[in-house]
Amino acid sequence: MPGLLRTLLACLLAAASAARLLAAPPAYPCFRPGLPPTLDGALADDPAWEGVPVATGFSKLGAGYTEAKQTEVRACWDTEALYVGLLCEEPDVASMKPTVRDGGDTWLDDGVEVFLQPAPDATVVQFVVTAAGAKGGYEGAPDFLKYQAAAHVGRDFYSLELRIPFALLGASPTIGDTWRGNFCRNIWTTGSGGDRFTCWAPLEARFLEPERFAAIEFLGPPDLVRASQLTEQLNRPYRRDLARRLRAVAATAPEYTPTLAEAANDERFGEPARDLLARWEQIAEVVREADRAPVVELRGLVRGVQALTQHSYDVKYAYLIAQLLRD
Repeated sequence: MPGLLRTLLACLLAAASAARLLAAPPAYPCFRPGLPPTLDGALADDPAWEGVPVATGFSKLGAGYTEAKQTEVRACWDTEALYVGLLCEEPDVASMKPTVRDGGDTWLDDGVEVFLQPAPDATVVQFVVTAAGAKGGYEGAPDFLKYQAAAHVGRDFYSLELRIPFALLGASPTIGDTWRGNFCRNIWTTGSGGDRFTCWAPLEARFLEPERFAAIEFLGPPDLVRASQLTEQLNRPYRRDLARRLRAVAATAPEYTPTLAEAANDERFGEPARDLLARWEQIAEVVREADRAPVVELRGLVRGVQALTQHSYDVKYAYLIAQLLRD
């Protein structure tokens, strides 16, 4: 990537990271559906998860949003337990080799961690589940035999569902109560990249930072319209960050597109130049609709920025050098 663009992106990321760590922790609206989720690890087509807000935009420790291997989380509750569902992007799913069994050092395998604290002076309890569904915990010493977990593995993701009885926490919420908690992820399979430790509520140096945990607000029955609005609200800071980064990249398009437009008619460089022009136009279109574009589309484009600018740089100067040699 050209040095100027790399420096610009680094400054933007540093500023965004500092702002997020100083901001108030997020709050998750936890609804109480009529039926509990079916605990099979699969999140799709389960009526219990309909109308439940979905939060994404996990951060790496102390350094802003993670770019690769994002995670989605949702949660709901009934009188007996909290239910948590997580969908973990994992393009390296075929390379994962889970080895830890129930009760072992589950944090040393790919997987997730859920932290809960019913009150500011209460013990923090940590629940750890691997991508293969092995259960464990450390902080608060929860009995892994008394909570349930299920795993589902897809082509480029895995998903987990947890049922955490309130009895393990020594507290039971009612509508209107607010607890502290956080949703975290361990990534040990990094063939295609990925930050090793990520979390939803931004943390500085480790997962056990209760003062930075999110608020978990216990609410009544879900409402599809309200849940959709809350999902957008939860993910708005992440959307804005993605849109800001895309706008910064879109502003560099004039460095490449005039030459690429000229190269588009060249027999040798035409095909790659036309492909790059189409990708630059896609970024411009999404930037224009950034307030409505799906978060996953924004993030996909941001992840491809480095390759796009590098390829544009390479084609531009290869074409210009070829023109000089022809002359």
